[in-house]
Amino acid sequence: MRTKSIRCPLTDSRRTRQAVVDTRSVAIETSVKTITKDVVVIGNGPSAITLSYLLSGHWPYYKGMDKLGHPPDFLHDRLESKPNCSLVLQDLKELSEGLEGRSANPVALLYDTLNHPDADTGQDLPSLLAWKNHPEHAIDHVVLGRGPPGGSWQAMEGDVLTISRGTWMELANLSFREWEESVCDRQLGSHRQKRASVKNVARYYHDYVDLKGLRSYFRDSAEVTSVRRVDEVKSASNENNDRGLWQVMGHIRTAEGLEDFQYLTPNLVLAIGGSDRPNRMNVAGENLPFVVKSLQAMEQLISSQRLNSRSDPVLIVGAGLSAADAIIAAHFHGIPIIHAFRRKATDPSLIFGQLPSNMYPEYHKVYQMMKDNGMTYSGYTPMEQSQVVRIQNDGKVCLQGPECSTRIKVSYVVVLIGSRPSLNFLENKGRDLTVDVTKPISCRNNPLDVDLFTLESTKQSGLYAMGPLVSDNFVRFAQGGALAITRDIHLKFCPLEKKEETSNPTTHNVPPESVTYLDCPA
Repeated sequence: MRTKSIRCPLTDSRRTRQAVVDTRSVAIETSVKTITKDVVVIGNGPSAITLSYLLSGHWPYYKGMDKLGHPPDFLHDRLESKPNCSLVLQDLKELSEGLEGRSANPVALLYDTLNHPDADTGQDLPSLLAWKNHPEHAIDHVVLGRGPPGGSWQAMEGDVLTISRGTWMELANLSFREWEESVCDRQLGSHRQKRASVKNVARYYHDYVDLKGLRSYFRDSAEVTSVRRVDEVKSASNENNDRGLWQVMGHIRTAEGLEDFQYLTPNLVLAIGGSDRPNRMNVAGENLPFVVKSLQAMEQLISSQRLNSRSDPVLIVGAGLSAADAIIAAHFHGIPIIHAFRRKATDPSLIFGQLPSNMYPEYHKVYQMMKDNGMTYSGYTPMEQSQVVRIQNDGKVCLQGPECSTRIKVSYVVVLIGSRPSLNFLENKGRDLTVDVTKPISCRNNPLDVDLFTLESTKQSGLYAMGPLVSDNFVRFAQGGALAITRDIHLKFCPLEKKEETSNPTTHNVPPESVTYLDCPA
């Protein structure tokens, strides 16, 4: 059985813990070798990469208030009451109290407030966090991803620009701007320099894993096929404590074929993102071969000339940014477009009206086209308040508008109405883990139900979720989840810190000369 020595900052003592349990005490019927890990992460997108960085022993520290008065005084005072103490060892609930922003998760707001001060007002200011490496606190883990590090970013259309500023796409302790200047040629207008191409962001995430020494934790081309609870066993540190374990099974795609794997862990993190499966219209003919559901698929049709300026109109369904990207691509190639969307073009809830026109001119152009009612822009016909009701084998599509129905002949139907995650590898497809167990999982309307300050499931102990699965859809917010999860798992392995934190809420008087980055007064 493998063991590991950990030093508790509060006691300055070293204790030996079990990394995980002896697999011989767990009933597992398989011929595949079982590998034990403290943490198994499913998904390898930006949130999972950040989590790996923290789990490997890299911890954030507060550097102090900047010259412009960030962060807010109340947060500054709380952080200054525990100087030289990593956020991993602090009370995240206390620190995040009173913060407001564009995320519903308080730890995400805390991290973002310190990492991107005043970002919601359009500011691009230096981070208030410093990073220190504590290899003695590294937690053994593995990150399983279907492709290379970066998750769904590696599958997106590379020439599309990000919605967020390029600096908001960066991960912990590696400036995106500095990385981009060192490896990429930039020949864009001034408004676009604030944003980044998807291609560069995907490359940045891939490079980050190598530059930060995380490669040994990542297993690419890994498909998880089954996750289940196995027999509960007694905890090594407390025989009265039962804890369940998670068995994670799947296979790696190699040049020789498929290689099966099996992991056993007390801590499972779901970081799969929210774009596994495109949303369905649930209409007849939706599965016909000329119906596609991704921008990438449409780009392939254009590059192969199966969709071109001589084709019948392409029907694009949806009123989000992906639909806008499809319109931009089709219009650029002179392909006639019919654009169907359910809302009025003037509906204030449409995303286009919420984007500054100076930073997003291409999306505001699409917005103008939608509101123009086809009067000015040749080759583009908007059909507001319309829904697809039937798709026929002969390429004709029936649309229901506000006053009448219409039948049109099209070459292809491009459906871009959002996506949802797939948790098919979990029992009941993960539906029993959501806020409302009677409804399908939805990153926006029915995320996984987790504790806000640990991101551990309220339904299953030892199961964590982060990123879009808990409604943090922006990279800058999803990273806060990595802090919450790392802190909770660290305290499981060093429970004396949690005990001290609870029983000694006031700050100890520590002489300045005795303070180090591992001394954390409670």
